[in-house]
Amino acid sequence: MSDSPTSPSGFGNVTRFVCAGLADYGDQVSILGWQARGEPAPWRNCTLYPVRYDGFGADVLLNYLRRIQPDVLVALADVWWLTFISHPLIANFMRTACIPWALYYPIDGDLGDGQLPPSWVHILKTVDLPIAMSQYGRDVSRINGVQPAYIPHGVETSVFKPPEDKTTAKRALGYEGKFVILSDARNQPRKQLPRLLEIFRRFSAGKDDALLHLHCDPNDPAARTPEYFYDLRSDIAFLDLEDKVRVTAGMKIAEGLSLARLAAIYQAADIHLLASLGEGFGLPTLQAASAGVVPMASDYTASRELTLGHGKAISVEHYLQDQFGLRRALIDIDDAVAKLERLYRDRESLRAKSEAARRFAEGYDWARITPQWRELLQREVPRLRNAMRYPAAATRVTLQQRRTDGPAELAATVRRALPTPVDNMQITVNVVESKAGQLTAEVFRDAQAFERTLTIPVTLPPADPKLAKSRVTGGVYLAGHCDVPVVQALSRIFPGLSSWSPTALDLGYDPDTGETIRSKSVPANTPVYRKYLAASTLAIDLGSSDPLLAVQAAKLGVPCIGVARQSQQARLWPELTLESADTAVAAKLCRLMLTDQGVAAEICQRARQRLTEPLAVTA
Repeated sequence: MSDSPTSPSGFGNVTRFVCAGLADYGDQVSILGWQARGEPAPWRNCTLYPVRYDGFGADVLLNYLRRIQPDVLVALADVWWLTFISHPLIANFMRTACIPWALYYPIDGDLGDGQLPPSWVHILKTVDLPIAMSQYGRDVSRINGVQPAYIPHGVETSVFKPPEDKTTAKRALGYEGKFVILSDARNQPRKQLPRLLEIFRRFSAGKDDALLHLHCDPNDPAARTPEYFYDLRSDIAFLDLEDKVRVTAGMKIAEGLSLARLAAIYQAADIHLLASLGEGFGLPTLQAASAGVVPMASDYTASRELTLGHGKAISVEHYLQDQFGLRRALIDIDDAVAKLERLYRDRESLRAKSEAARRFAEGYDWARITPQWRELLQREVPRLRNAMRYPAAATRVTLQQRRTDGPAELAATVRRALPTPVDNMQITVNVVESKAGQLTAEVFRDAQAFERTLTIPVTLPPADPKLAKSRVTGGVYLAGHCDVPVVQALSRIFPGLSSWSPTALDLGYDPDTGETIRSKSVPANTPVYRKYLAASTLAIDLGSSDPLLAVQAAKLGVPCIGVARQSQQARLWPELTLESADTAVAAKLCRLMLTDQGVAAEICQRARQRLTEPLAVTA
């Protein structure tokens, strides 16, 4: 149960190779594919079953289990996605029918010292057979008292392989004579594409032969959400990189590419660079290594084990906390640029690492990984099923259910679910709270403990919760007319920005409606003004229109961009102070504040500290 084997995702890739591999051994494999619709259909000696209303199959899983009677349910999913499996109707059926639950799971961050959220630990201890997909995930699980099996992802080394001739591979894509950096990363917030572009912008300055290939969907629906509204092509244009950045032609997230076509893109690359906040595994990093492309990624989570020795592990500049309190890593831009520069200058080192990367990846060939699955399941599933069986003399089945479930209905469900009829079985129902509901509540509790979501545009935690419990993602304060061109430029990169100002400002025309867009008007020096400022993510004052803004923004932790003639601006916000009202420079500083939470938080902290510093006295 996971992404469908035909889905162009990492999980879909794993489903495809593991399930087809097990079926080739003669095992009967049924797949509940989350992207499958319609009726059950044959697929590669397996049967692919569709979901209906619930995207994870919560409304169809029990019926499929009753119908198929599998020896084991294997789910490939994030730890906290499938708490519904602990619902009494499902969990008790699985216990009665002796169907263990195996969870193949990623861990892409920890709370520090390897600790995980309590709800995640509870779920992993509920699972009959936890299986970590990375050494990092295995080690972190052990720290938290969970002893998982470990099977990594695999790669088709016969497809993702070094080209016979690199020049020919580059020429096929029109990249002859270019030093090609590839990033195979979905256009979603965790992958940090704005940071990737900034790394490439700095590295490629003065290099006519540098080229970045982005394998992603620039129109991905994930880039039009409340947490992530970002126009990739507009950002490329804003950074003046249109001549140096290519996006895979025709790439659509719902369709993807064939592995052969994707491998051809890899073969034309010299380096694969991943700027993500953390990886449960990082399949593109392994695919790159298999193709002889030197992998670079964060020195954190699974990326570390997939780059050390044969690639480049990039140091972490800042750790952020997500809604679970997990540490998310912003890679160090300077370190990434320096490591790219060394490989660019030293082609012999690049070649040696390319060969080492290929040798590393050969150990992950699917031909080696799939037998690990068969050996694990053949060893563990019979043991788990035997442990779940009731003793021959036992005639009592105890069920747990929610108070809203009917005992008679549950009893009938269990009788139908049993492998063989046992009409004389006595069934007792204990009416208790649902364990699934408990696990779900624990997940929500852990997710709400930090009351924050990592977003692009960046949303810093509120500095004064009494004024604003949370900030408005993309909420920008404009002090006057001089700031309008800046927000117009930003709105192309971040469609969905909301602006406000002391008086309504004309921001241009809406291309869809043809109507004039105006900023919301909130009069200055009012309690409402301060609340709006506290909820904002950015403040701009290039015309020195608001003499109190720099101080108020420092108190409320709102990055403030202004000019040097405003003395408080220069004192409190030197990193964001311009000598003159240069719209282009201001827009670049704004982009930095809206894409780099680590730097934005540091600058706000320093501004607040400067508030308490004594003013210099001149004679």
